[in-house]
Amino acid sequence: MKVLSNLLIANIKQFVRERAALFWSFAFPLIFILMFGAVFSGTDDISFSVGLVMEDDSPSAQTLSTVLGQVTAFELSTGEKDSELQALNDGDRGAVIVVPADFGETISQGGKGNIDVYYDPAKSSSQQALLPIIRQVLNEFDRIVGQAPSLVQLNEKTLQTRDMRAIDYLVPGILAMAMMQLGLFAAELLVMDRENRVLKRLGATPLRRSTLIGSAVIFRLIIALGQAALIIIVARLVFDVPMMGNWLFLAGMVILGTLTFLSLGYMISAFVRTQEAVMPLIMAIQFPMMFLSGIFFPIEFMPGFMRPIVEAMPLTYLGDSLRQIMVDAAPLHDHWVNVGVLGGWFVVSLVVAVRFFKWE
Repeated sequence: MKVLSNLLIANIKQFVRERAALFWSFAFPLIFILMFGAVFSGTDDISFSVGLVMEDDSPSAQTLSTVLGQVTAFELSTGEKDSELQALNDGDRGAVIVVPADFGETISQGGKGNIDVYYDPAKSSSQQALLPIIRQVLNEFDRIVGQAPSLVQLNEKTLQTRDMRAIDYLVPGILAMAMMQLGLFAAELLVMDRENRVLKRLGATPLRRSTLIGSAVIFRLIIALGQAALIIIVARLVFDVPMMGNWLFLAGMVILGTLTFLSLGYMISAFVRTQEAVMPLIMAIQFPMMFLSGIFFPIEFMPGFMRPIVEAMPLTYLGDSLRQIMVDAAPLHDHWVNVGVLGGWFVVSLVVAVRFFKWE
């Protein structure tokens, strides 16, 4: 135990002396929070799954249903209100349009027919693209009916009790990005120690290799939890971003995410010999995940052919889980799917790293 604590202290001292590591672990995520917060506090073919609830069978309601069915960007599903709203809450719908029972009668009497549109404010795609499309459809309905002023009153509703801002969506993504970087950049330090024969000299001592790896893993987990605390505190104090979920579950996902990307980092170091080669490989893995996993940009905006790539990225599942826990966003996947996929990446990467890693 004493050896473990001494190695842990040595790792901490080495980390503090390395300014680049300090920057990437703490300053870089905060820069992202401040940059995106300053912009947002205060859109390829896109397809949206839209639920349609028809409580009225009047000619006007049927005309509106026909117009909605002709929108190529909509995958329209007709059903009961309760089931469609549940699908929206589960993340299976981008929006739910409800045509009330008095829609046609109100229009025939010269009034404005009310249309309720439910959406998830945690999905920025709903506000940036889906709602404007629905407004255009209603304008087309007015044109077809041929009356002015507008015959329809659009009522936008959410399933949440508070407004969801873009910064609320981005902070969990920034935290996921920080976990990814912390794990992947461990490969650089390991390759550097191997190239400088530090690992070889340590291998000649009575020190167990498991103790060496254990100290490094514990050190990274401490840094990860410190990052999470710092990001959440700054987001709360500067931008009033809430933490709505369970703190223990959040800590568990931070630990699992860090272990997953740490095992990926060790797997990278197993196949790279020099410091010059490891950084380009890390960047080649990091940047696609950063911009394609949905942590900053909605997955709905991405072309269909890229969806399998997105679904294969572990950062997609970590970001989705953190967003559900922190801001109660509609899920892309069930929590246990996220845990299972991250766990699978962790096990496979660890097995490959152990099988091919060389100490010299």
